[in-house]
This record gives sequence, structure tokens and C-alpha cells, in this order.
Amino acid sequence: MRLKNLKKLLRKKKSITKYVTEMVFCLHIFFYGTYKFFFKIKIMKIASHHPNIIRFYGITKLQYEKKYSLILENADNGTLRDYLRNDAITFKWKEQLKFAKEIASAILWLHDDKGIVHRDLHPNNVLIHQNTIKLADFGRSSLKGTDCYNTEVWGVLLYVDPKALNRNIPYKINEKSDIYNLGFLFWELTSRKPPFDDLENDYITCKILSGKREEPVLDTNVKFIELYQKCWKHEPDERPNISQVNSELNSIDSKNNNASIVPYEGEKNVHSCQIDVNKICQQE
Repeated sequence: MRLKNLKKLLRKKKSITKYVTEMVFCLHIFFYGTYKFFFKIKIMKIASHHPNIIRFYGITKLQYEKKYSLILENADNGTLRDYLRNDAITFKWKEQLKFAKEIASAILWLHDDKGIVHRDLHPNNVLIHQNTIKLADFGRSSLKGTDCYNTEVWGVLLYVDPKALNRNIPYKINEKSDIYNLGFLFWELTSRKPPFDDLENDYITCKILSGKREEPVLDTNVKFIELYQKCWKHEPDERPNISQVNSELNSIDSKNNNASIVPYEGEKNVHSCQIDVNKICQQE
């Protein structure tokens, strides 16, 4: 961020802390290297001009600090994960669908308008400001078509594309990985809890690789269930693209959840599970 622009921002606002989200993270220019450092800044600048993506204002560094901090828009309701776990918040079907549409709108903007793949979608990277979704944390993002293979597995295990868990077969992380994440995000909007919350990581991984998914929550719209079940398919080619996701979301009635029980049997014999989770996954 140019110094004169930062000064203008500071003059307008009494306290810069009001405009720095709790999720501000630091980047070390010498660790990333000059190119990677400015590439991530470029991604943030391109991506942030959308009402459902956290606004990027620039970078700053305290006089005695070695790390550079991102100056981001504030999110007064914290993360989506914390929001969903707050029992004091009433979260009905209309609000669930609204959040789903806002998340999908942000991904549509990234994929189709800006050619960006987020690559690290999960509820802790989705913020809420004044009851509006704000997608955040582009530290792992890349441009569509970039050769980003699974040289390592990072992030929240439940939201890792299962195709990337097999280290023996290189898999190119792409926009269909974001779609997979949407499947679990949409399910979590209705359940208000993490998938397989009562299981350890090794059991979760075996379930995912064996084609198992969470059961639909009662009183969830049938079309919504069918949509997120398509999103979390094991095979990327069987997942919809983001334009199809948005189109289906817009066809769902927000006033009538049209609920019924839609069991999910999973995809049988998708992958044998003989893995050591500690070796393949680095939790963040």
C-alpha cells in the first residue's frame, strides 16, 4: 500500500484497529521470496473487490517487526465456524440459504471473473460482517491453470479434496477442489457443527476416502441436499462448476424448505484406506 494512501485511511478513521480483522496474518518477505510475496498481494488486490470477499487495504510493518501484516476489512461477527456454534444466534433456513448464496457468489467471482482458485475453503476462512459473508485468507490461492500439485497436504482435513490425499498419484488442485469444499460448507450451514465431529482424523480420512459423507440434517431443503451431495463427489468431473451451483441455488425457494429425508449412502469402493494420517496431513 502506498504511504500516502495509508495516511489518508488513518486520517479518516480514528483507529486503524477497527479496520483490521482478527484474522490478519503475517508474511515474511524473506521467507516467501520477493516474487511469491507480491504475488499473494496481487491475488488479494484482484479478489477483494466483491461484497462477499474481505476487503484488502494494503500492507504495513511495525518499526521493530520483521514481518509484514495485511490490513484487512474488519469482520465484526468473527468466523462462520464460531457463528454457527453460537446457540444464542437463531439461524433458520432463510438465513442458511442466504449465506450459501453469498459464499457461492464470491466463488463465482473468483473462478469466472478473476480466474482465481481459493484452494483453502473452510468455515474458519469465511468471516461474517454485519450478517454478510466475507470470504478471507488467500494465502494458498492460485490462478486457474497454474500447475499446483499436491506436493503436500495442508489445512483442515475435512475440507481437503480427497483426490489430493493420495500422495502416490499427483493431483492438480483446481476449481473443482473449491466445489468439493462448498459441499461440506453447505452441509455445515444446516447442521451448525463440523462434519464427523465425533471422530478422530484417521477415522475421518478413511470414511472420506471410502466414499462416506455426512447424513443430511432433518428439515433441510431437498434441492439443497442434492446440490451439496453433488459438490462433494469424490471424482472432480462429477462435481458441478460454480455457475451451475449458483444457478441451482437461485432456483431454491427461501420461504419453503420443502424438507424431507434424503439419505446419503455414499460412493461405494471409491478408494481403499491404508494410510497414516500423521504422514499425509499438516493441520493448520
